[in-house]
Amino acid sequence: MTAASGDRVQSDGTIAIVGAGFAGTMVSVHLLRRASDPLRIILIERHPERFCRGVAYSTREDCHLLNVRAGDMSAFPNYPDDFLQWALDRQHDLAGSFPGHEVSPHAFLPRRIYGEYLHGVFKRALAGARPGVDLALVYDEVVDIVASDGLQILKLRSGNMIQAHRVVLALGNFPPADPPVADDSFYRSTRYWRNPWLERGSPITNRDEACLIIGSGLTMVDLAISLHDRDFQGRIHVVSRHGRLPPVHCASSENLCRVDFGEEPLTVRSLLRRFRTQLRTGQGWRSLISAVRPCTALIWSSLPLREKRRFLRHLRTFWDNHRHQLAPVAAEKLHVMIDSGRLTVHAGRVERFVEDEHGVDVTIRLRGSGERKVLRVDRVVNCTGSECDYRKLKHPLTENLIRRGMAVPDFLSFGLAVAPDGALINAEGCASEFLFTLGPPRKGTLWETTAVPEIRGQALQLAERLLTSLPRHAAARVREPAEPVASVRD
Repeated sequence: MTAASGDRVQSDGTIAIVGAGFAGTMVSVHLLRRASDPLRIILIERHPERFCRGVAYSTREDCHLLNVRAGDMSAFPNYPDDFLQWALDRQHDLAGSFPGHEVSPHAFLPRRIYGEYLHGVFKRALAGARPGVDLALVYDEVVDIVASDGLQILKLRSGNMIQAHRVVLALGNFPPADPPVADDSFYRSTRYWRNPWLERGSPITNRDEACLIIGSGLTMVDLAISLHDRDFQGRIHVVSRHGRLPPVHCASSENLCRVDFGEEPLTVRSLLRRFRTQLRTGQGWRSLISAVRPCTALIWSSLPLREKRRFLRHLRTFWDNHRHQLAPVAAEKLHVMIDSGRLTVHAGRVERFVEDEHGVDVTIRLRGSGERKVLRVDRVVNCTGSECDYRKLKHPLTENLIRRGMAVPDFLSFGLAVAPDGALINAEGCASEFLFTLGPPRKGTLWETTAVPEIRGQALQLAERLLTSLPRHAAARVREPAEPVASVRD
C-alpha cells in the first residue's frame, strides 16, 4: 500500500473509491481478494481517523454499542461467522472494553471493536493480493469528477487530480438538515451543534448544563449514554415529532416467521393486512421485521411510485422506529436517566430559538394539544438523522455531478437514481459505465441500504461487476478468494 498522491493511471485498470468507511473499505477488500490481473485501486478518504471505520466505527467510547448482534455482523456475506470468530479469538483482550460480558453470537459489542475488526479485514486483504494488484491510500476530498478520453478525472480539494477507469462513490450518510424554523439565525450560534459526529470534542462541556437534543433515535441514544458515562448531572430534553424512543432488542434472537405475500399486486394497504394477519398468529413484531428484512429491496421495488410515497407519508416513522432497535445495555442506561428525571422526552416540533448571553429559550409545539412550551437550555444538538435529499446538500462533489447531469436524485428525493448494478443514472436516464455507488445513496431505490447486512452484499456484487467491466487487458478474470481467516492475529 502506498500513500502517494495517486495521480497516475495504470493502463491495465484503475478503480478509484471515494470514501473509506465500511462501504468503500469492503469494495476495496473484495477487489484485492478477487483481482487476478494487474489492477490499481485508489482509496480516497478525507478524514484520516475514519479510515476503514467511517463515522459509526471510529468512535472511541466503549459505551457506543453495535445495534446488531455479533453473530450477524460479519463483513462477508458468504462467511457469516467471520466477525464472531475474530472476537472470540480476542475475548481476553476485549474483556477490558466489555466488562461483565462474554463474547457470544447474541452479544452487542462496542462499535470501536468492530472498527478494529474492519481494519484487520483490510490489512489481510492487502497482504493477500496478487502481484500487480496495488492500492494507494489518498487523504483528500474529491470535489468534482469530469470525463476525458475514456477516463474519469477526479479533482481533489488540494488541487491534485486522479485518473481512473471506474469510480465508486462510497459516500455514506450526510449530516442532518437544520430543522425548519421561521428565523434560522440561531443555527450560526456556538450553542448549536449541527451534527455530534462531524464536530470535534463534545457538545456538552459543563456537567451541569441543560441541553436540548432534537431527534429521539439511535444518535440521540449515543449522545445521552455518553453523557451518562461522564457523570453528567444536567437536564436533557429530547424532542421529536412522535416522541418515540427506539425499542429494545430481545435478549436472544427470536425464531424467524414466514411471511406469505400472496399473488395480488403489492400495496401499502395489502402489506399491512398481511403483517397484521401474521401478528395474529402469535409471532412477535421483531420476528416479523427480521423475516421481511432480507426481501425488503424486492418488496420496495415491486411497489408503484404512488405506494412508496404513501408509505413515506404514513408509515416511515413507524417502520424506522421499530426497525432500529437498541442493545439491552444501552436501553438500561437510557431508562435510568429517564427514571431519575435527568432526561425528558417531548413529542412535538421546534418552532423558535431566542438566544441571549446566558442561554437559549426554545419554543416547542407539543403534538396533539398544540400547546407551546418554552425550554431554557445551554446547548442544542441536532440528532435528526441523515439528510437524504441530495438537492439540499452542501457537498461539492454531489452538487457538481447533479449540476452537469452526471447524477440525478431519485424520484423520492431519498438518494440518487441508481441502476440495479449500482451504476449512477444520468439526467438522460442512461446508466453510467464509469460511475457507481452503494449504501445510503441507493436508499430511494432499495429502501434498506444503510446497515452492514445490506452493504456487505452490495460491496461484493459491485466489486465483481467492476472487475468484469474494466477496459481490455484489465483485471477481467475474477478469482475465487480463500476464506478470510479472521483468526489470524492482526
